[in-house]
Amino acid sequence: MSVRKNLLLLAAGTSVVAATTCNPLTSTSCSADTALAGSFAEDFTSASSYFTDEKMPGTIEYSSDGLAMTLTEQGDNPTLTSNFYIMYGKVEVMMKAAPGTGIVSSFFLQSDDLDELDIEWVGSDDTQFQSNYFSKGDTTTYDRGEFHTVSEPETTFHNYTLEWAMDKTTWYLDGTAVRVLENTTSEGYPQSPMYLKMGIWAGGDPSNSEGTIEWAGGLTDYSQAPFTMYISKVIVTDYSTGSEYSYGDQSGSWESIQCKDGEINGRYQQALMDFAELTNGGTVSNSTTTSTTSSSSAVASSSSTSEIVSSEVTSSSTKATTSSTKATTTSTKATTTSTEATTTSTKAATTSTKAATTSSSSKVSTVSPTTVENSSSLEATKSTASVSQTSSSQAVKVASDMANGITASFGLAALPLLLLSLL
Repeated sequence: MSVRKNLLLLAAGTSVVAATTCNPLTSTSCSADTALAGSFAEDFTSASSYFTDEKMPGTIEYSSDGLAMTLTEQGDNPTLTSNFYIMYGKVEVMMKAAPGTGIVSSFFLQSDDLDELDIEWVGSDDTQFQSNYFSKGDTTTYDRGEFHTVSEPETTFHNYTLEWAMDKTTWYLDGTAVRVLENTTSEGYPQSPMYLKMGIWAGGDPSNSEGTIEWAGGLTDYSQAPFTMYISKVIVTDYSTGSEYSYGDQSGSWESIQCKDGEINGRYQQALMDFAELTNGGTVSNSTTTSTTSSSSAVASSSSTSEIVSSEVTSSSTKATTSSTKATTTSTKATTTSTEATTTSTKAATTSTKAATTSSSSKVSTVSPTTVENSSSLEATKSTASVSQTSSSQAVKVASDMANGITASFGLAALPLLLLSLL
């Protein structure tokens, strides 16, 4: 990647502003995070029970075609935030980014202690999308972001998937891996419970710094409004179980995360099967139990547009039923039921893992082996414009943008690139 693009990506994280009111790394009184501990697909034909409208300026509309988020005038940045957290998992979006110079479309995961996995689109660039990540809000380096080639992202729906696992994170575009981030990275690895956020904002607003405006492609011309991003479907699956996730200490490590009535990666195999079923247009069943994980090759259907399955489903067989504790059972005519068991039920539904070695676009030279499960890719950024410019240096101007709320609404990657004016 060119030095110029590295520097542009640095501005995406020049300053750290907490996106939540309580950071578990600095406070011991933060509330626990509500766990998804299941899977669902949302088509946004109506307001979703899984997401909260942040009531920011701008328009959010639902129709038979899905979700439309529109920026019409200066200061608009419509935003949806999930009312759940996942502790490792998979997120997929079918999306068409907003066009327009200076317009930024965002889709990302973020934790209370500022771990972050991003994907974003700049309206003036109809050939690429950007991926980025942050660990505990650390923005001291500028080589985390990458650019990936995509065809006509503003006029064509593409499938972007982010698979966040304990050992690595993989971004996909239309089912092909374009980037792999190993958990051994020297710049930290996201490993605390994260919520999902999406929205649109004007990086090219004239009140932003010169570096931010240049990264966003130039000044936003509001006379060309409205600018709209579209989402036809979102699929989410949580790899962990429990009713809520909390921090056992202030280390921010995955080992410190406590899953009430559950465990980290407690439904990993079930989650992979759920995800495959949902991406193929199927449905998954609901359950109220949260202590075991099992699966079935014939997944129950539901008429709801948003389906959720909890971390435990009790499978049954017409031939026999066997009970055990802490056992993993694969059987063709016997089903194992347990409060702490992972069961593969009738006729043994199996999830296969295949290595996919992929090279990304011209901006990413090599991609490590990864698990491909009917997925794609993802990323994100944040919100909004008005920022006071109180320093003679561009670096301070960019930091000022973020400190006034861009990170709070759209994550650490929202501040595009500083140091640009210093070159």
